[in-house]
Amino acid sequence: MHNHTVEYTSDYLVPGVTLPTGPGFHQITLTWNRSHPETEGSFHIDPNACGLDKFGDPTICTKMAVADSDMKLSLLAEKPGHRAYTIEARPHGSTAAYAPLPLRLVTVACQGKDQPQVRLLVVGADQTIERIIELHQAAKA
Repeated sequence: MHNHTVEYTSDYLVPGVTLPTGPGFHQITLTWNRSHPETEGSFHIDPNACGLDKFGDPTICTKMAVADSDMKLSLLAEKPGHRAYTIEARPHGSTAAYAPLPLRLVTVACQGKDQPQVRLLVVGADQTIERIIELHQAAKA
């Protein structure tokens, strides 16, 4: 069986994203099984604020710990070539119940490309989209 685990990350975000519970973040990385997105995955949020150079690259950053969490995706909606998932999380390694986050993962199939476009939506309490964050496939080590 092929391993279809993918990892996508955001660029450094200014301003950061505030979550209703726990730390907010300036960068996020999500990992899940592309063939079975409903299986458990993970995400890492980086709450560190950084100075930016003339090119927009982070320079000196605060030294807060990056938070690791287990993640569960649930299909919310789909249309041809598009799938939207809700995201639930719990502390990494915990057996606690998953808690919903005000985030959605959206995958968009690309014609003739192996990897889909991926974006993260930040949603408000009324479920309106407040922010769209483009995610990029992380480089493989």
